[in-house]
Amino acid sequence: MQHLEDGITVDNISDLRTGFQIAGPSARKLLERVTRSDVSGEAFKFLDVKHMAVGLLDCIVQRVSYTGDLGYEIYTTPMSQRALWNALWAAGADLGLRPFGMRAMMSLRLDKFFGAWLREFSPDYTAAETGLDRFISFKKNADFIGRAAAEAERDTPPARQLCAFEVTVTDADVIGYEPVSVGGAVVGYCTSGGYSHYAGKSIALALIPRGLAQAGQKAEIEILGEMCAAILITDVLFDADGARMRG
Repeated sequence: MQHLEDGITVDNISDLRTGFQIAGPSARKLLERVTRSDVSGEAFKFLDVKHMAVGLLDCIVQRVSYTGDLGYEIYTTPMSQRALWNALWAAGADLGLRPFGMRAMMSLRLDKFFGAWLREFSPDYTAAETGLDRFISFKKNADFIGRAAAEAERDTPPARQLCAFEVTVTDADVIGYEPVSVGGAVVGYCTSGGYSHYAGKSIALALIPRGLAQAGQKAEIEILGEMCAAILITDVLFDADGARMRG
């Protein structure tokens, strides 16, 4: 493997881990019922990762949520997945627990303007273009790969920026690569989008010139040959201050 240092080994364990995500206002209450570990907000903070027993299973639990609400991802071995389901399902019966899938998450993530891998985040886009530069520690005392490029973009921001639009649609939503026009000229393109069932709005994420990325910027997005009015929005549609997700 490239850049592998002496004394370090890397194993791909993707096929050895599987599990479920639990999300919603009762997610912590459900997790409390199936583990003896302290999962309070103070002991298990947002983005923390811990080993813990869930039911009778050895699991890796990460406090993160792609839905934008309070949530956890619980990983175990493929052989233990059914037992994990049974433990969660039995403990959550009176909490209104219901299964949900990827299409639901892809709608819910739009309420928080969360990007998706190979849509908003890919080797084709830089961290500063997509907002991932907030995770770069420039104080780190190491010459990590890509540092020079990241510092250059920190000092001179890139020409384009990822932003969100509310789109007026009729029959179809943005799915990706639809052109974005301002003043009759194409200035960018959509990376992904869809319908927010929570907000009841059609949402698009797009890369446009940084100078145009201002709240209220009017644009048009072409969807299946139809020019649809769009307006740039900066206030997320759900849990704007992150109190539920991070609390």
